[in-house]
Amino acid sequence: MNIDVAKAIKELLFTNEAVILPGLGGFTGTPVSAVVDYVQGSVQPPSKKLEFNPNLVINDGVLVNHIQKSEVITAQDATVAIESYVAGIKESLEQREIVDIPEVGRLYKDYEQKVRFMPENTNFEISSYGLPAVKFNPIVRQKNPGTNTASATQQTGTAGSAPVSPIVVEDKSWAEKALPWLIAAAAVLLAFSLFMWLNDTTSEQQADVPQERVNVKPSQESELAETEGDMIESNEESVADDGAANTESDTDNGNSSSSSNNMDNDKDADADPPSTQPVVKNIFVVIHSFGNEANARKFVRELERAGYTPTTKRRGGLKRVGVEVPSARANEIDSLLEELGRKFKASPVVVDY
Repeated sequence: MNIDVAKAIKELLFTNEAVILPGLGGFTGTPVSAVVDYVQGSVQPPSKKLEFNPNLVINDGVLVNHIQKSEVITAQDATVAIESYVAGIKESLEQREIVDIPEVGRLYKDYEQKVRFMPENTNFEISSYGLPAVKFNPIVRQKNPGTNTASATQQTGTAGSAPVSPIVVEDKSWAEKALPWLIAAAAVLLAFSLFMWLNDTTSEQQADVPQERVNVKPSQESELAETEGDMIESNEESVADDGAANTESDTDNGNSSSSSNNMDNDKDADADPPSTQPVVKNIFVVIHSFGNEANARKFVRELERAGYTPTTKRRGGLKRVGVEVPSARANEIDSLLEELGRKFKASPVVVDY
């Protein structure tokens, strides 16, 4: 005799809160009220939330009695049919198969070897069985304070018919109308300010970066300074020679043009030349050369904290930073160079005499 146990389970779920399969588990139905789905725009009728509990394994006799009455068989035959049905389900679950109970749901085992249940969409609530989901569309009404009585009367319809609420567009205030223009103006102003700031930053960076190499060896700096010193000395000698020649020519012209001033010129010639104070020249000791103005200022502050009076001089694209001291003997200069090199981890050189 072919006994449909799955059909009996489905029939019992309409009238019972739980249907137990002895040795496997039980199906439980929990009442659920109507649900409004605003996303799909539908209202689901009241139903039962169907779940499977593997801990309900004790036979309560409900399924056996239902099969005995519906199939008109003995309780023993109904029990044998249920046990055979449960054994088939367990065997299918052990083989990692999905067991389908028509209009009830599916049973399967997960990776933890636990029995899981996926219910069907059958509504087992008798009071709402067969009711479909109701679709709805929300109606948005907006008030317009300027609507007059005549227009409202026109839209109410004919006598005896239900009044129809007019759907009007609410007037926007001046702030709402001007808001897009204000946002656009703010965006343009922000873009212009950002453009000007980027241009200023780029120009400052280009001004700070020299066109030639930033790192120059001290030996190369001393050679450049010596070359400049030789050129300056040669220019001074040429200027001095030109001045002496001009003075001699002026003296000769004065002697030949006026004989009355010969005695005065002889006295002036015999007089001693005016005494001049010896000029003490300073030497400039370069400690570091920088291409970046900010780094140069930072090292100047470091020299001041160390107790020195810093001196800076521009040479091409480099800014030399060091100290200026009166000229001294060679051993004193060497001691100063050694002291500065040890304190500031550099190789200072003398570039100006």
